[in-house]
Amino acid sequence: MEVKYGKPCDFRLVSTYVPFATTILRAQVFVVVAWMGGVQLAAHVYAAGLLLVVYFDTLFFSSVCSSCIGGHLLPICFVWLTQPHAGGVGDGDSADAQVAVNVVWVAAVQALLASYTFRRKFPVTAGPILVTNAAFVLARLWLARAPTAALEMHVRSAVFYVFVYTHFYIFQTRSQWDAATHACIGPHVGMHVFFVDAWVLCVSLGCILFMCARVYLQNQAHHDSEDRLYEPVYAQERRTPPDTFVDSNAEDMADLMQQLLAAKAGAGTLEV
Repeated sequence: MEVKYGKPCDFRLVSTYVPFATTILRAQVFVVVAWMGGVQLAAHVYAAGLLLVVYFDTLFFSSVCSSCIGGHLLPICFVWLTQPHAGGVGDGDSADAQVAVNVVWVAAVQALLASYTFRRKFPVTAGPILVTNAAFVLARLWLARAPTAALEMHVRSAVFYVFVYTHFYIFQTRSQWDAATHACIGPHVGMHVFFVDAWVLCVSLGCILFMCARVYLQNQAHHDSEDRLYEPVYAQERRTPPDTFVDSNAEDMADLMQQLLAAKAGAGTLEV
């Protein structure tokens, strides 16, 4: 089942997860192809080949809403092609600077999610959010020292798409933007999954789980309050005996039959 923009997502259905799993599987296959293809190809041919793979993948899955929400394969291709060379040293060789960027980046993302959870309007528009996340990406690339291993990239890519889907479907009714803007923000704020340290990422995921649980409990409380509101109506309907409707209908039919017979008898009398 493919879920569209602005439509509720029923996570109780197995079919809901099929397009999500398909996108994650495509990302895993892309990482394998990128890892194997970089061994024997020239750098420019290698980059062109990966970009063409992403291009045709986007064309083929352009009608799949779940793939569009995650930016197709473009985020993971960007991360893979912009990795530093093995043994390289970033211009910013301070580990403290990397930690600072990681913590500030994750804090900004969690502040955005908290505004959704607690229904508080974020004090900026969508444009500055996208620019700020792009600045964080450039800062982490400048501070990067070593490429990400293929196995780690597999894990981070799966976590990235799970984050993007969670951001869109869990918080879509609480966002201050329209559905298209909300979907555009997801992959940008999710880019921190590829760059921050593992322990910072674990803290970020823990905060996200807490907010998702809070949203779920709030929705449950809302549904329970609606049930209590309409419970007297349901109780009245349950107390009404179903035979009452049958008896009243039977009485009405009997009255109509008597009127019909009386009219027929009157017509016969007039003829005589």
